[in-house]
Amino acid sequence: MAVQIKSKDVAAMKPQEFRELVRKGEWTGHTLLACRNYAQNNLAIVPRDYAFEFLLFCMRNPRPCPVVDVTEPGSPHPMRVAPTADLRTDLPRYRVFKNGELVDEPTNVTKYWRDDLVAFLIGCSATFDWALRTANVDFRLLGAYTSNIQCVPAGPFYGPMVVSCRTFKTHEDAVRAIQIGSRYLVSHGPPIHIGDPSSIGIGDVTKPDQAVINPLPAPGASEVILTWGCGITPQTTALAAKLPILITHKGGHMFINDLLVEQTANL
Repeated sequence: MAVQIKSKDVAAMKPQEFRELVRKGEWTGHTLLACRNYAQNNLAIVPRDYAFEFLLFCMRNPRPCPVVDVTEPGSPHPMRVAPTADLRTDLPRYRVFKNGELVDEPTNVTKYWRDDLVAFLIGCSATFDWALRTANVDFRLLGAYTSNIQCVPAGPFYGPMVVSCRTFKTHEDAVRAIQIGSRYLVSHGPPIHIGDPSSIGIGDVTKPDQAVINPLPAPGASEVILTWGCGITPQTTALAAKLPILITHKGGHMFINDLLVEQTANL
């Protein structure tokens, strides 16, 4: 009989233990509360011929695209943040695109791996969410939205910034969130917008492009909305470029590296 693994169990795991569970196919759920106080990353894997311009795009747009690690061509091992990990197998769910079209959402991408692929780990705000919880900041994560803020282009990579919105019960919580986020630049740093998100092209915050919960309650009249750059941005721009192959994580199914949240403040 298979052992049922609960969210509270994965929350208490260390990253290597959790990745081994994922590698065996025993956890395919989301990672938002996995490995308490450890850093999480978005994933984008592109062919080497596009890797320099993709890196250039990320460097020109650091708020939505903070680069945490880049692998050698053909290597699935992120040597800076988790050298024993394997990016082909250690995320619960992936998305595989060919020429801009979704072709698969597998639990590992070993059969798609090529010797010319370069993997990028991009900072994720789920990392500083742990810091917010530790500081007893009262917040709700609403989801990810496409804004009207245009990124600085590089080669074939261009397009609008994807953002994530959170609501805060009080102005004091919002101020503390700004202070805390500013310490973690590789997890998107401080918010890019404060207040009504309609001014950056977001019409209805109850209808995100990617939701955490559905249906999503509308923010209360006294809640403060803060908006951060989101690591989905480099994926959407790479998708629009219609690369021959693009591999990403599925939303909410991130890579968990070996660094504690506090360690990422020094990256």
